[in-house]
Amino acid sequence: MNSEILFNSLFVFLVPFCVSLILTPLVRSFAIKYKLVARPKDNRFHRKVTAILGGVGIFIAALAGIFINVPLTKNILAFLVGGSFVFLWGLSDDFRPMRPQVKLLGQIIASCIIIFFDISFNIANYKLLSYVLTIFWIIGITNAFNLLDNMDGLAAGTVAISSIMIFLSTLMTGDSITGVISLILAAVALGFLPYNFNPAKIYMGDSGSMFLGFSLATISIMGSYRVASNILVTLAIPVLILAVPIFDTLFVLVMRNIGGRSFWVGGKDHTSHRLVSLGLSERKTVIILYCSSIVFGLIALLYTKLNIMIVSIFAILSILALAFFGIFLAEVESYEKEEELEKARKKKISKGNVVLNTVLLYKRNFLEVVVDLILICISYYSAYLLKYDARIPLYVFPLISKSLPIIIVIKLLAFFSFGLYSRIWPYMSIHDAISIFKAVTLSSILNVVAVTFFFRFVDYSRAIFILDWLILLFLATGIRIVIPTLTEYFSSVSAKEKKIIIFGAGNTGEAVLREIKRSKNLKFHALGFIDDDKGKVGKKIRGVPVLGSRNHLAKILQSLKIDAVLVAIPTLSESDFQEIGLICRENKVSIRRLGRILDLGAE
Repeated sequence: MNSEILFNSLFVFLVPFCVSLILTPLVRSFAIKYKLVARPKDNRFHRKVTAILGGVGIFIAALAGIFINVPLTKNILAFLVGGSFVFLWGLSDDFRPMRPQVKLLGQIIASCIIIFFDISFNIANYKLLSYVLTIFWIIGITNAFNLLDNMDGLAAGTVAISSIMIFLSTLMTGDSITGVISLILAAVALGFLPYNFNPAKIYMGDSGSMFLGFSLATISIMGSYRVASNILVTLAIPVLILAVPIFDTLFVLVMRNIGGRSFWVGGKDHTSHRLVSLGLSERKTVIILYCSSIVFGLIALLYTKLNIMIVSIFAILSILALAFFGIFLAEVESYEKEEELEKARKKKISKGNVVLNTVLLYKRNFLEVVVDLILICISYYSAYLLKYDARIPLYVFPLISKSLPIIIVIKLLAFFSFGLYSRIWPYMSIHDAISIFKAVTLSSILNVVAVTFFFRFVDYSRAIFILDWLILLFLATGIRIVIPTLTEYFSSVSAKEKKIIIFGAGNTGEAVLREIKRSKNLKFHALGFIDDDKGKVGKKIRGVPVLGSRNHLAKILQSLKIDAVLVAIPTLSESDFQEIGLICRENKVSIRRLGRILDLGAE
């Protein structure tokens, strides 16, 4: 970026940023004066009365930035007319809540305004399909940001990140108008964010979230995206840039469908709410989702610089990881009791609407096979990309197409033979990793034999099968540790009811710690081990330190405010147990043997 572009970008940014920064507290004062506030509800996350109408300041700041910096072309006129309509429709909803159908009608009208001005995805020779896709895209992204506005600062920060990513992509493609609008949206969101970040002083309301969502949806299909020659790039770039709101919307849609609840009814069941349920603070949750948005945005930017297939492989793997993150979150209890969810699910089954439930949640083996199928294809194709430095010769593609079906069948049969689909992924162990290694290795050897038998190995390279073996081994193992890793991480940050010390840093103690980290029913947090073996003091087991020996127990109990001590030495003598128990009683700390661990968690 040269100095002239930098100066112009800074000027474009500063005007809407300052307007938003100055206008938002004035709008807040007006809203409080006339009692235009959001009050806490059972199905909402905020806990105090908070001003709304933040969307007014956002909208005015965006208009100021556009009128000063952008010439009034046909596309800009379409953006202004459609955006103004969505803003006013959302503002009406802020004053007097609309039925979901009425809100949706307004979004459809705004989408049709954009199409009327000839802004749409460009799927060659399929105008009608382009229009339908455009309407669904605008409605989907508008609602995605409307739903994402469920925690302080989340929607505003995500809008800023997404807008900046679109701006950076326009620098690479030369689409200056779209770049200017995206920079204005980023400035507006960042000017509003100081008043909206936790603890929020004002909310943007439907007028703000719908306007920003509509704006991002519109500019993501303007300019360079509209004329992209590859339909994959046309769709992939905006989808990746807006991955976080899209994921949250799809996740809520799936979970409410499973729970038998209407998609349009609010609730504390979003991605952000479930992360907080796992023990994260609201601020840390929002920052994690910010970082996720940045990662997917950077992947989208790679489409303008790297080989499309290479970036697509990264994108697919990232989306698979996101899907497994969704499966992990699905296990987290949200706003309803478990028995109520099960009752709603059975009601859904009685009506016959169970395809989503049975395939995705109750037939996980099917999902595992599909994931492995994708990974097998990715690894085989990636091997060719690495072999030929991302420039695969034309004569090689028929070799891939002929051999790939054989590769898939042999590898899936090997995975079945070694019992990879009879194992539970959250309990991945070294034995499972060995089974994966055996399955991948044997299948790679059999693939070489099969290709030799069917095609005499003519024009094939042994290096391809070695690379394929390495890549698939990495992917098949990596994808299976996603959920265990997430479980252990969130167990470590979760707010537990009881702090405990494990007495005994041996095999039994390690097994107990592993169960504590995995189990959702054991409501306590292991802060450390005690062991009389001085050689173990100062070392760590699964990230938990050995704090000292029996002589240090009293001091450790006091300094860490421990609630209970769990004795994990099956051979400990009764006299030693009584000695440890005396120290615990003196410090008013309960003590339990290994056999009482479930009683400890149930208290």
